[in-house]
Amino acid sequence: MSRRQCCVISKDGFYKTLVLVIQKNGVDVVEYYKMGDGDILLDVVPPELRINASTTGFVRARWNEATKTWVEGATAEELAAWEVEHPAPAVDLDALRAAKQEQNKQALADWLAAHPLTWTDGNIYGVTEQDQNEMNLNFAQYQLAVMSGEENPILEWHTQKKRCHTFKREEFIALARAITTYVYPYRQYQEAVKEAIYMAQTKEELDAIQIDYGSVSAAA
Repeated sequence: MSRRQCCVISKDGFYKTLVLVIQKNGVDVVEYYKMGDGDILLDVVPPELRINASTTGFVRARWNEATKTWVEGATAEELAAWEVEHPAPAVDLDALRAAKQEQNKQALADWLAAHPLTWTDGNIYGVTEQDQNEMNLNFAQYQLAVMSGEENPILEWHTQKKRCHTFKREEFIALARAITTYVYPYRQYQEAVKEAIYMAQTKEELDAIQIDYGSVSAAA
């Protein structure tokens, strides 16, 4: 006993539904569907049907036996009436803008994580937002220790994926500034993309906005 899915078309070729067919003793038996007068079973992939006016596919799919393909069987008037009855869903542009901006922020984070800074000492330093925040915290704690009169406060930072080592104050500040300078063009690019996102007035305009932090590196 074999099972397969088949398309059901009317006698004039219009698609009706997809059914399960079981072959028993060489006879095709359609499960859970009563075939109508003149209905025909087709062993073909079912047509893509339109859901609303913004989607692709067929409104009234019809099988063209000559070309062995599905074609649109609805008239121009029927198509126009169908689109009025099945309008495209309303676009929540604010939600789309917010999602695009999250994509923009994540793209910058991913880029910075994958492209650390090789500094003048030959070592590689992380430049992500977390790295910068932790550096600022370290320096703030160091300054607090100095202000409180602590003798020989330690100022530390680490190369990428290694333990912390001691820095002189001037060296630490120079590294922090080098990281800020390195990241600045990417931040500027992020802000430019953000502005474009929130200036977009349609979904099509929003979709057309490219996010490519590699282009910043190439232009630098």
